[in-house]
Amino acid sequence: MASVPGVSVPGGVAIVTGAASGIGRAAALRLARTGWAVAAVDVDAAGLDALAEQAPGVRPFVCDVTEQEAVGALVREVGRELGPPRRLVHCAAVADMGRLLDADPADTLRLMEVLYGGTLRTVRAVVPAMAAGGGGQLVLLGSIGGWVPVPLGGAYGAAKAAVHYLAEIVAAEHRGDGIRVLCVCPPAVETPMLARIRRDSPELIGKRRGLSPEQVLDSMDRALARGRAWAFPGRGTRALWTARRLAPRVLSGLLGRVVVGK
Repeated sequence: MASVPGVSVPGGVAIVTGAASGIGRAAALRLARTGWAVAAVDVDAAGLDALAEQAPGVRPFVCDVTEQEAVGALVREVGRELGPPRRLVHCAAVADMGRLLDADPADTLRLMEVLYGGTLRTVRAVVPAMAAGGGGQLVLLGSIGGWVPVPLGGAYGAAKAAVHYLAEIVAAEHRGDGIRVLCVCPPAVETPMLARIRRDSPELIGKRRGLSPEQVLDSMDRALARGRAWAFPGRGTRALWTARRLAPRVLSGLLGRVVVGK
């Protein structure tokens, strides 16, 4: 893994949220195996314990990222026990799919609370600790679904779009603190969350295979090494992002016909 100015690699302290499964679990394992001390964060205590058994460099921390006081206490505890964080990989996520206006608005807002609110709370707690330690890297998991509106994915996409905006603002406002921000925007990834979506909303994903978590992490590592602000893992993902910018109506019409048959 290439070094980045202001960040000691390997051997620093990394906080990984959503670490009990999926991309977060893969990230925690990769970081631990390359010399990082990893604070693995999730609400799933059993999943964290299983992860820690697999990698001695992983320390489990049970925390709900929707609770500001708990997140603040977590970051302080990590600082006391492991040292100041040099990297945050924020993967904590949930997903509910379906027609946006058919859902109870309270359920849609709860999704926003986890995806955007959880990201905001975690970043807000981590940035001062990073800045005090000389700087660091924030890796935030966005989604191509936050750039390209996909029918049946409106609630999830809106929350991820807010994460994208947060990434840009934090990068601009804290560059002088030595904070580098990377937002990773993959398409569907083969995780337990995608398995649930495939089961509950088969018309959205079908039998199409998603990327592996390792492919997402490879893209993340390349982007970090090159000092980029965005990563679009997977073949064609950047092209989708470009098409959304250049021909939004055409792309939206195509997606509508593919997903909901209109």
